[in-house]
Amino acid sequence: MNNRFNQLLLFLEKQKISTKNLVAIRSDASFRKYYRLENNILVMDAAPEKGESVSKFSEIARILHSFNLSAPKIINVNKKEGFILLEDFGDKIFSTFMNKENKIDLYKKAIDVLIDIKIKSNQNKSSLSKLTTYNFEELYRESILFIEWFIEQKLRMQISNKKREEFYQILQQAFLNIKSQNDTLVLRDYHVDNLILKDHKEPLKQVGLIDFQDALLGSSFYDLASLLEDVRMPLTENEKEELLKYYINMTNENYEMVRREINFFSLQRNLKILGIFNRLSIRDGKARYLEYLPATFNFIKSNLKSSLFFDMKKWIDELQIKELQL
Repeated sequence: MNNRFNQLLLFLEKQKISTKNLVAIRSDASFRKYYRLENNILVMDAAPEKGESVSKFSEIARILHSFNLSAPKIINVNKKEGFILLEDFGDKIFSTFMNKENKIDLYKKAIDVLIDIKIKSNQNKSSLSKLTTYNFEELYRESILFIEWFIEQKLRMQISNKKREEFYQILQQAFLNIKSQNDTLVLRDYHVDNLILKDHKEPLKQVGLIDFQDALLGSSFYDLASLLEDVRMPLTENEKEELLKYYINMTNENYEMVRREINFFSLQRNLKILGIFNRLSIRDGKARYLEYLPATFNFIKSNLKSSLFFDMKKWIDELQIKELQL
């Protein structure tokens, strides 16, 4: 039994919580671990030495509660050691609970929450003032993982400083062209694996939100792109179009503007994912994430067809990466 698990047991003992039926549950691509306890309680193990922050999770949960949305209630926090006791939303994860009959309805519920977050963000700007902005430099820092871990580590191709600078300039120009408004709480991992269906009379509260500790202040379309172009569960073109039109009808946004922002954020996000999933395999021995690479390639190729990314397509084409050639 390792020292970290012993620390967890000691934390629970101090809270006078039985560990008799402690069960490890599905974890994500991060270093966080989750355990289910009795009485609808979870414990999150977020080791500070691995870069995790329980303080950030608690702060974003507080913001979501102030928006009257369903984030887990925080029962107890040990900031020093990195443990949180929190409410257990149960097992009705959208991705596993979904079927042909309820699929579109569940996605619409998720979109309704995003629309509400955008509205509440504008109404409560002061509560978001301390959040880091999801500016271009942060987006670029993520995107460079595509070069570092897919192109250089996986494909063993060396990218010169000149080519890196070109990549930076091309991505920056595309970002400037979409004229993104960084005015909304962005949860960053908003997809059907991180949404849990709850029994609640208020429709918005039927969507349980988890995995939001990396939230920033950014474009309202980032999370929409994450939801509609998710490598774990790709939608058909017809499904995606139906949901995009639903969003447009509910918000009266300009279709072309929304489409371009989704193009940008989906491409940026999937370049990052391509880097992260290869890093998980190469560095961390987590090869299971490689099963999502075909969907990742497809999203990148699809978004490269946009006029927004003419120069990016040319940059990638010059590398002759077969998986990314149209």
